[in-house]
Amino acid sequence: MSLPNILFMTSHDIGDWLGCYGHKTVHTPNLDKLAAKGCRFDKNFCTSPICAPSRGAMMTGRYPQTNGIMGNIQAPYHWRYNKGERHLSHLLDEQGYHTVLFNFQHEATFDNPLGFRERRAVDTGSKKLMTGEHVSTAEETAEEFIKFLKDYDSESNPFYAQIGFFETHTPYNFGNTEMDDSLGIGIPPYMVDEKKEREHIAGLQGAIRGLDEAIGQILSALSESGLEKDTIIIFVADHGVEFPHCKCYLYDGGIHSALLMKLPRSLSKGGKICDWLISNIDVAPTLFDLLDLPCPDNLQGRSFADFFRNDEATPTRETVFAMMQADGKYVESRCIRTTQYKLIRNFSPSRAPETPFKLGEVGISQGALEERPLVELYDLHDDPYELNNLGLEPSLKKVRKDLNERLFIWLNEIKDPILKGPTPTAYYRMAIADLMKSNN
Repeated sequence: MSLPNILFMTSHDIGDWLGCYGHKTVHTPNLDKLAAKGCRFDKNFCTSPICAPSRGAMMTGRYPQTNGIMGNIQAPYHWRYNKGERHLSHLLDEQGYHTVLFNFQHEATFDNPLGFRERRAVDTGSKKLMTGEHVSTAEETAEEFIKFLKDYDSESNPFYAQIGFFETHTPYNFGNTEMDDSLGIGIPPYMVDEKKEREHIAGLQGAIRGLDEAIGQILSALSESGLEKDTIIIFVADHGVEFPHCKCYLYDGGIHSALLMKLPRSLSKGGKICDWLISNIDVAPTLFDLLDLPCPDNLQGRSFADFFRNDEATPTRETVFAMMQADGKYVESRCIRTTQYKLIRNFSPSRAPETPFKLGEVGISQGALEERPLVELYDLHDDPYELNNLGLEPSLKKVRKDLNERLFIWLNEIKDPILKGPTPTAYYRMAIADLMKSNN
């Protein structure tokens, strides 16, 4: 069997805010159509509720604590892959794929080519944003992908096209997007319904609408080219929306993210919904499994390819794990999640905000009063928004003990540095290295 092409699309900070996930105030007809023709994963969770650690883990199939990107790559954080780590672009290049990056990635600095043979839709002009990368609009990116398809020789090597979109990152003023409240405003139950919050959500909804329109152009061009039947299509959000109680926190609002996949008919029929627990480190090993290629031995994710192959297949996971690096600003924390319960352990001092939450600076919650507890436990069936901490509930002592033991095993297996003390930041390491150099 010849290898299929791979189209891998990612976007910032949208969690599961798509129509196909039940958000009725968002215009996403193209992504909804992709879900209907392919598969929607309802319980996909990322390994970290911020950009670079989540993306870095997804693209290596290895946890942030293992691959080295425990925090964001841009200043003032400066996290980097450990020496020898291999990105999906490296792994697929080794298998004969023509690897192309469209627009931006958030797994390495701009001057790191990773394993891409080409980089397209990279703006070398004035639009230099927070990652230090030159970023194109979603519309410009779609146009460049369409040009690529017109030039692509289908008899040559299969392509791996990784596309990154920026519009859905705050403050939602990039590209040609505008606020969108035409279908209403989706105020989450944990947020106040006030002007600032409504404007913030309208901005998000407008950015998502613009993203969806560009993706529609890309998918239409792929179909018209005749290559869709030979292409694995993936769309995934890097983590949750930039609301209080979401981005930067290990609640489901921060780590639950959209994952849509459409496979060639030779691999799977469409119209599926998967309710298995999935971690985004599972995507890379799943791809290798679907491609019938040998999977690298050091990948820590688990393939869920059997879901596509066998209607009687059983879930490959009982738990997913996630982490948040403090970096002197956030809450150092780790979590384990099952289908019903979430256990979070906090390792740095912080205060818990009042509910319902208000927006502060760029989505950060205001009104923090009480000390955040060492242990948080939530019954996700009864409390899906994780507002009622049951960490000290006597009737859940056995549940807490079981989850704590499994979390501890995971921390040891991946050699999480938190077990040896507060995690040194990448900035701290830079400062110590510079100090030592200055004294030699």
